[in-house]
Amino acid sequence: MPDPKCLNCLNEITENAILLSTSDIQQQAKLISKLVKFTEENFANIKLPDFSTEIFKIIAEETGISDPFLDIKQKSNDYFKKLVPEIVNSFEGLTAKKTAYLLFMYSIAANMVDFSTGGHSVDIEEIANKIFHFPNEGLAIDDFRKLYECISKADKIIYLSDNCGEVVIDNLVVEFLKNVLNKKVYLGLKGGPVANDCTIRDFERDGLPFNATETFIVSSSFGYNLDETTEKFKQLLKDADLLIVKGQSNYETTLNNLVRHKDFHFPPIFCVLRTKCEVITKHLGVPIGSNVIKQMYPFSNKTKIKEIIDCIG
Repeated sequence: MPDPKCLNCLNEITENAILLSTSDIQQQAKLISKLVKFTEENFANIKLPDFSTEIFKIIAEETGISDPFLDIKQKSNDYFKKLVPEIVNSFEGLTAKKTAYLLFMYSIAANMVDFSTGGHSVDIEEIANKIFHFPNEGLAIDDFRKLYECISKADKIIYLSDNCGEVVIDNLVVEFLKNVLNKKVYLGLKGGPVANDCTIRDFERDGLPFNATETFIVSSSFGYNLDETTEKFKQLLKDADLLIVKGQSNYETTLNNLVRHKDFHFPPIFCVLRTKCEVITKHLGVPIGSNVIKQMYPFSNKTKIKEIIDCIG
């Protein structure tokens, strides 16, 4: 059973998505009531973030609006695109390793542009303006050295981005890995709208450069549960030397995959994120609002790996 805190979060993000999807007050009230009841009735047995994907699909079907976060996504990408020249200038005279560190810290800052976590408020302009101060915060979980060692040894790297805005910075990381460190880098995006996650269409529409060796579709759901991912992703994953994933949903689904698909041959996996959720923060053992670069696989003891919903207590 999920942590009781997850119920409030689910209801909050459900309501926000409904309000963005329709201006009809009666439809808003009816749909909120229906989905809150649906969530509460099924809460004891739900899987996360799978259930969130189901909720968003129901909202789209009921309102006819498949991409309620479209305007937010465009504004997010526009804000962060303006920062690119200054970000590039900040690397002048730095070593490759120091440049990589700053890039990952900037990408963690951009991970705050998250509209699908209850209790987390987002001011895109404020986040963009503070991005250059993030490296001074440091990392609450610091596996950067291990990550950089894996990058150095890798030939093929898969990089799963997360939200719009954030993807602009992730694309700079991809460019650095490919053009400076001479790696083959495969950038994974969503195939269809999922909250404010970046889709292939968003990437193209907002004029982001295709820096990766290949940009491909991972899934059209929260995170990347293997059962919901594309055959292209599974094929790439079998041949990859390293998988880098961004954000809380990808952290959750990494755990899900390691538990549900024990026979799958995973490459080393690192998750890069900013903690915004109390349940995930507790699982990581860090304060909320922490910066994290964590090696998730391989691990020293398989029996300790559990899905988030099995870690309550």
